[in-house]
Amino acid sequence: MRHLFGGTTSDYAMQQVGNQLLLRPGATGTVWNAVVGGAQLTDLTDTTGVPITSVVAASDGSVSFYGPEEITEAFIDFGFGRRYTLIASDIASTVSARLDGLVATAADDAAAKANAAQAAAISAAASAAAALYLPNAITTVDSIINPATPVAPVYFAHRGGGMVRPEHTLVAYRAAAAMRYPLEISVNVDASGELWCLHDPTVDRTTNRTGNLNGYTTEEVGQQVQTNSRSLLGAGWAEQRLVPLRQVLDEFLGKVPILLEPKANDAVVPCQQLLDASYPHAPRSVIWKAHVGTLSLPWAKARGYRTWVYLDSGTSDATMDGKDSLVDYWGVNTTFTDLRISQVVARGKPVFAWAVYRRSQVARLTGLGVVGMMSSDPRYVSTSAPMRTASRWDLQVKEPGCTPTIDYDPDYALVFAPSPDVGWVSIPTSTTFQSVGLGTYCPVAVGAGGYRLSFDMKFKVLPGTSTFHSGIYFGKQSDDPYRFSTANATGGYHLVMRANGQMQLNKHTAGSTSGTTLGSVVATTAPVADTAMSFQVDVTATTVEVRRTDGVGWTTGALADTTYRGGYFGLSNGSITDVATRPYWRNLVVTQL
Repeated sequence: MRHLFGGTTSDYAMQQVGNQLLLRPGATGTVWNAVVGGAQLTDLTDTTGVPITSVVAASDGSVSFYGPEEITEAFIDFGFGRRYTLIASDIASTVSARLDGLVATAADDAAAKANAAQAAAISAAASAAAALYLPNAITTVDSIINPATPVAPVYFAHRGGGMVRPEHTLVAYRAAAAMRYPLEISVNVDASGELWCLHDPTVDRTTNRTGNLNGYTTEEVGQQVQTNSRSLLGAGWAEQRLVPLRQVLDEFLGKVPILLEPKANDAVVPCQQLLDASYPHAPRSVIWKAHVGTLSLPWAKARGYRTWVYLDSGTSDATMDGKDSLVDYWGVNTTFTDLRISQVVARGKPVFAWAVYRRSQVARLTGLGVVGMMSSDPRYVSTSAPMRTASRWDLQVKEPGCTPTIDYDPDYALVFAPSPDVGWVSIPTSTTFQSVGLGTYCPVAVGAGGYRLSFDMKFKVLPGTSTFHSGIYFGKQSDDPYRFSTANATGGYHLVMRANGQMQLNKHTAGSTSGTTLGSVVATTAPVADTAMSFQVDVTATTVEVRRTDGVGWTTGALADTTYRGGYFGLSNGSITDVATRPYWRNLVVTQL
């Protein structure tokens, strides 16, 4: 029988020009029985059965034809300096059919002969399969994306989950893939042409080195460049080596979908060449990710890739119209206005948003019709239950759900104090009125009698102004940001501890920049530098009470107020303006009453 050659996503007439592979539609190729020398095979037919003696590439560069009887391997020469190996496209089904026949025949013989024949047939099939092996997708893009709706969005691990693990590292990808989150991967290229998983063209922000990645050789990157994630994620993390894209594809291709973006222009062609040469089945489980200004979309669509194209705040509708036919999914930033996101959703294609690290962002985006969440903390934002009730800040590892004002910025991150203050945390930003949400413990699990928050706080250096204060906020319905002296999106309570010893409970209304004191100001002993103070906050169905428990009688009493019973809370620098006098916290415990 004649076997089909070509007709797959990797069978095209191409010519290497410099470091690029260019399609050659209409090119004429001759077919041979050897890679060098040998005899030309002219007993060919086109896919309709018409005899031909040579092969002409189609208008899109694709190649397909039937070879001579029983020929399963051939070599095609388009006159570009070399011959390319072709294996019959239908060989797998032929082997399978012959295997079935062998097994059926052997079954009529004695058991020993049947087992021997089957073993021989399986061995032959395995050898043929090994020779023809191509990475294949088990979990496809469509199987994950097509079911996504605003009610049940799909969550992606942005940079592998870069707000809870060192971004774009193997440890991050493995953790995210183990939880079945699709991976968002950025790559750049080194001086040797190797692609590495790295967001920035330079290594300055995320590693222990400086300069452009393309100024380092593969060996130098592999041996001398590693992450510097501890300033963002805590000293409990071991720094990680950078990981080559090829290693990531070998480990994860087909297991979880991958959104892949070559970041710098010099990484685009090497990335395309790697996929073409080594991963021809990648379009089943890889989404080609690019900025709306890219020129790479025709390449991606010609090979069957789904495309995710992200916008910037200045992208016009006309620009989107010009790209629309090459786009499968649109990307919007969480900073876009509700109106702009709604306009993009209204175009009718699935919309994914980045970078999502709060549950409140998920609620907003899904309400606008977004179906994909590119999240730096996917486990937290995709769940709605607390992970634990007591802090382990002594381990110095950032918790999921720890939400600073700005993500991916060490200046706003919760910082774990070094010895001799291990177990204490602080917010060492010089920007005033900052806070950090503690979503790990939220929403608070409420008992029949309510709940209690217990914690210690201290000032290592006392504030210069005696009325300056810090504390915690609580009772918020959402994990949206809280800042003192700022109009916040949702209201809540704020425990205030001043440098002069005054303690009070304030209520903050959504949209208001000032709070209202509940009950009376409680006079306690003034804080002592680098000395712990202990606090309890009790919230029942009808009352709120704040106590300082390292003394006697320091309490607001049970104040009758039911305004805020949300389950979200966090740490607040309050009115502190000098980073040297910032507060520290430790020993957080959430208890059901």
